Amino acid sequence: MKGLLIANKNRDSREQLASRFDADEYSITQTDTVANALEGIINKEIQVVVIDGNYDHQNVARLIPLLKKCNRNLSIVLVSDEMPIELVRRIRQEGIFYHALKNAGEENTEEIYQAVVCAFRKYAETTQLRKGKAMFAIKSVLSTIAITMMLISPAFAVDTSTTYNSGILVLLFVGFCALIIVAQLVPAVLMLLGMTKGVAQSVKGARAETTAK
Repeated sequence: MKGLLIANKNRDSREQLASRFDADEYSITQTDTVANALEGIINKEIQVVVIDGNYDHQNVARLIPLLKKCNRNLSIVLVSDEMPIELVRRIRQEGIFYHALKNAGEENTEEIYQAVVCAFRKYAETTQLRKGKAMFAIKSVLSTIAITMMLISPAFAVDTSTTYNSGILVLLFVGFCALIIVAQLVPAVLMLLGMTKGVAQSVKGARAETTAK
């Protein structure tokens, strides 16, 4: 369920925006202050916040970094009247997702709706990317442990009556490492051959010019 917080002192505006979202897909929390919904933000039950510009501008600038500390992946959509350009830059640097200028009518509601939809899409992509990185890290650790165990286990199982007891897996691993080394050496060898050929052609050309003179 997608958790959406609509923080607006105007009840009619909150309900108008909330009505644009499907109740089966979105879990919508309406409040007149963000503080009333901090628990949901901390617990990551709320992924997107729409903050109305009725809040004092300076307080909003201080509020946004606090919300991002509660949930660094939180997407914040700010709706406000016109602000000083320096304050707008400061707020955007704090990490808001979208800043919409407040105006009356359905057009404003549709703009905020589209921004919220995009914010949820970005949140899902970011979460999926983090999970992918975490799974890759886990797989890398497990692979390292498995390879280490493969190399260590023959050492603890040495039989003095035989001269070799490493096993097929170790041979495959050593062969794979050798293949990587060879693959890295091939470009260097080809480059060296090319340089040698170029030098030989230069020398041959110089000799030809000398003979012609």
